[in-house]
Amino acid sequence: KQWYQRRVAITAGDIIQNSKRKGNEFTQEFSRVLPDALSHTYKSAVEDLKTIKQIDRILQIWKEREIFGKDFIDKLQSYRPKGLRSESQSEDTTDGTLMSPTKKRIRSTSDSAPDPDTVIRSLINLERGSALQDTRIKQQFSTIPNEVWNVQAVEKITDRKRLETLLKSVDSSYELLSQHRIRLQTEFQERNKVAAMLKEFVMHQKEQLRSVESRLTEYQGKLQKVQAVRSQLQSHLNSLPDLTTVTKLEPLPEPGSLFGAPDD
Repeated sequence: KQWYQRRVAITAGDIIQNSKRKGNEFTQEFSRVLPDALSHTYKSAVEDLKTIKQIDRILQIWKEREIFGKDFIDKLQSYRPKGLRSESQSEDTTDGTLMSPTKKRIRSTSDSAPDPDTVIRSLINLERGSALQDTRIKQQFSTIPNEVWNVQAVEKITDRKRLETLLKSVDSSYELLSQHRIRLQTEFQERNKVAAMLKEFVMHQKEQLRSVESRLTEYQGKLQKVQAVRSQLQSHLNSLPDLTTVTKLEPLPEPGSLFGAPDD
């Protein structure tokens, strides 16, 4: 259930952020149901810190990118279960004991590391909405007359009608270039954010790699010890006599023969 809630939260977050570029229709519709939805999710995930942190991260992104107003985000964050430790407290202590700088750095990296689903979805959204990959824009650019780019060529034109036609082309080209510049600026900002997300993700994976490598070394040592004990047991077992090969045992002497009177 918690895994499903995280996926729904991630998907809703992506839909709202991407739709914001095209207008406020989706954000207005979502704003009607988000308070009840997040209140229910926070309550049902009170024991699932990973889900709560995922929601916290989404709300923080919405606040930074101004997807919703600050008051509305504050209202959504007010549904967060009380008494949970903040991120700063989680970095400094664990089970009430102070953490070393190294452990603090590892813990901080782990807590801030984005969910793999978030990374994958962000990369897919970047490529789908990339201005650089928009073939329609490329075709529109290819139809712009050469005179638009050449100031000196304009001075040679003396025909008024031709100048008016060229002015319309320049105006439409200016509008097209302005819109494309805005898209490129937005994409530049999004790619910077995704690059920072990937950096955190890679750092987390490196920490995980070191942890797994350390655990692997530990259990390889344990396996070698078990193998040594196993070899010793097998060797000791082989040194014992095989009772199954004894076909007949000599009868025990009579008690009288053992304790009989000595001969005169």
